[in-house]
Amino acid sequence: MLHIRHVFAAAALAAAAACATPPDPGPPFADRLAAAEAAGNPYQVDAALTDLLNDTKISPANRADALYVRGDLRRQAGDNRRGAVEDMERALALAPDDPRAEGTWANLESTREEMQDLERRLGFMLTLPQWFDVAWMLGERETPALRYQVAGLSPNAWQTRKLQDAGYICGADGAGGPVQGAGDLREWLEGLTWCKALPAPPGAAEDAPVAADAEPEADAAQAG
Repeated sequence: MLHIRHVFAAAALAAAAACATPPDPGPPFADRLAAAEAAGNPYQVDAALTDLLNDTKISPANRADALYVRGDLRRQAGDNRRGAVEDMERALALAPDDPRAEGTWANLESTREEMQDLERRLGFMLTLPQWFDVAWMLGERETPALRYQVAGLSPNAWQTRKLQDAGYICGADGAGGPVQGAGDLREWLEGLTWCKALPAPPGAAEDAPVAADAEPEADAAQAG
């Protein structure tokens, strides 16, 4: 009986010691935010900020801070008008008195107008390069990459750079085959492959009015 009492006592002491030791809070939020902003190209930074925002333990003030940063990124180099509008709205709701709020209100209005204009353009009959630019600027990624891959057409230089930064185009060792498609050889595609073989989603051909057999433009171009 005495042995059992000693065992229970030891267990109680161990539990008390565990409770007395606070969990490691990890690095300060400011350091985590700075690390996310230094993650690489705009799409890598977006992914790092998204990971940070997925942490349910961060405070509302810190969440607003990350949303202000990601919204501004998506509005500019991040090519995601839909995501930018959503982030700015959420940031303003969480921290309306933030010093960045006044400028964000102005940016929100102009970005919302850009988003609405791009969405209207999706209703037109577009070539694949034209549709890619519009969809990409709205924040779509998987479907635009897939459509070029399955169409066997070559993206232009601007589109190729975006697809590389977003992780869809690799060097010579990708699993999806050469990026160079039908038509004239394009020097910016030399040695590039699709990073992975993307399966065609159900109904991909009906998603938008795209003329998939159109020749892509040779020069780099952006939507707008």
